[in-house]
Amino acid sequence: MLRTTGLPVLALSHINDAGYWIFTKLSGLNVADGLRTWTVMTTLLGTLGFCITLLIWPFV
Repeated sequence: MLRTTGLPVLALSHINDAGYWIFTKLSGLNVADGLRTWTVMTTLLGTLGFCITLLIWPFV
């Protein structure tokens, strides 16, 4: 249940997320490059998490 509620939120993360700013500052990226990287990364993680949830759902 946690997987189905938590992962879509990750995919919808945006520039006002504290995780974005931590990632951008620690990576040394500017705002535009950080947003480009963050958007792709969180979308992939959210989509992958959704696919994994669909795969394990019949076994739960």
